[in-house]
Amino acid sequence: MTATWLFILLALFVQEPTSLDAAIFLVRENHINLWFINFLWLVATTIDIVLGYALGKWMQKAFQETRFGKWAEKWAVRIENFIGTNGERFTIILLGIINFPWLNAFLVSWLRLTFRNIFILIFIGDAIYWGIAWAINIGVRNYVADPRVALYVVIGIGLAFSVGSKALLNKLLKK
Repeated sequence: MTATWLFILLALFVQEPTSLDAAIFLVRENHINLWFINFLWLVATTIDIVLGYALGKWMQKAFQETRFGKWAEKWAVRIENFIGTNGERFTIILLGIINFPWLNAFLVSWLRLTFRNIFILIFIGDAIYWGIAWAINIGVRNYVADPRVALYVVIGIGLAFSVGSKALLNKLLKK
């Protein structure tokens, strides 16, 4: 059971779709308290966002006068000018659905938004994915009786979501 908990905690902090889907599957199969897991997800997501944002702000200060710092600042201004305020907020929520919260907070920390707005927008996106992951698990388990086959299906769907969302993200960033 210790390995199961270690895997679940690691999946909650990393929040990679395939491992997160497998962790939710393990939670349901081992009859672990759902309120407690949701609380752990809330804590892990909060820590991820705070640490990613803090690292991004530290990088801004540490590399402010370097070529990288100047390039990142220009990039952030270009993004803000291109998509506007509402598009910026929608994009952050979309990133929250398809990407890791700590990475999103790191990237978005370069934009001229308050931490409160960044936190809320990333959290909304991540909460949407959390709901999708639960729906996948519940749906698969309702239609697949064998737990081992169900786990493979859940992992396959998580992998497909991960690859598809990264392809979508790459396509959006190329435009």
